[in-house]
Amino acid sequence: MEAIKDKYGGLLLMEEELLKELENLREENKILRDSLVEVRTDGQPEGDDKLKSLVQEFNGMLHSTLEKAKETLGPGTDKLTETLSRQMAENPVPLLLAAFGVGFLTGHGLNHK
Repeated sequence: MEAIKDKYGGLLLMEEELLKELENLREENKILRDSLVEVRTDGQPEGDDKLKSLVQEFNGMLHSTLEKAKETLGPGTDKLTETLSRQMAENPVPLLLAAFGVGFLTGHGLNHK
């Protein structure tokens, strides 16, 4: 009978120790979760704010790239416009026929795809 009481007493003692350990783990888990929330809020924006900031950053990079391309291509496009204007004034018919031909071939190619 004493062996049974010792066995059950030992089980009850183990159960109490396991419950204490479980409570300690819960407290540590809460501390870790709280610290994770602090890190998230301190660092970068969450959800929609993060998406908005990424879109704004991408928009800024795209805008700066387009400005650089415009500066680089500016003199070439001015020269091309001047040359085409002179050609149009001197010989308008061949230039119009060439433009018509390119438009026709482009339209014909798009219709087949």
